Amino acid sequence: MSRYKLNIMTKTRVLLVDDHALFREGLASIIASQTDFEVVGEANDGLEALVKARELQPDLILMDIEMAGGDGLEATRQIKQELPQVSIVILTVREDEQKLFTAIRNGAQGYLLKNMRAKEILAMLRGVMQGQAAIPPVLASRMLDEFRRLSQHSPSATARA
Repeated sequence: MSRYKLNIMTKTRVLLVDDHALFREGLASIIASQTDFEVVGEANDGLEALVKARELQPDLILMDIEMAGGDGLEATRQIKQELPQVSIVILTVREDEQKLFTAIRNGAQGYLLKNMRAKEILAMLRGVMQGQAAIPPVLASRMLDEFRRLSQHSPSATARA
């Protein structure tokens, strides 16, 4: 018996979608330095993301929201409709609650802000691949507040009171 254990690790296949090439290149470099991730493609907008997702069948898509050639929220909805097994995490500069809620409704497993540190984003992405949601605490708190607000105005909440 060999003293070396055979360790076969499948890498998470990642598609990057952002209309800023410099940001995509930086993110690709960070991801490529990890042993458990590999970048399999890049797209400039939502329409190209849909085409590449169909072609490449990634495990994970990191999606910007506002892109010149196609909205990331709509692309998320379409991709999840066609490829429900793909995990999608929104990466954005905006802490916009409405976009957060729309992203989650459209099937995103996460909503991360571009001002996060690489280490934090990578940890959240690993969590997504284990079935966890990737939402920073400040946005999760806003989601809970909105859920409470909506539940107080629902007919079932009124009937219980």
